[in-house]
Amino acid sequence: MNFLTIPLTFVIGLSFLLSASHIKSKYISKFFYCIGTFGVIIAMYIAWPK
Repeated sequence: MNFLTIPLTFVIGLSFLLSASHIKSKYISKFFYCIGTFGVIIAMYIAWPK
């Protein structure tokens, strides 16, 4: 389960980060940047050895 969660969360976060740069609306792009950054940070937290 954890093996599948890490790449899935990371890819979703990266896709939000990449799509945010193509959106014209200022508020929606900031929202996508926040979601993408949060997703990438969560994936790194999950992958961090405990």
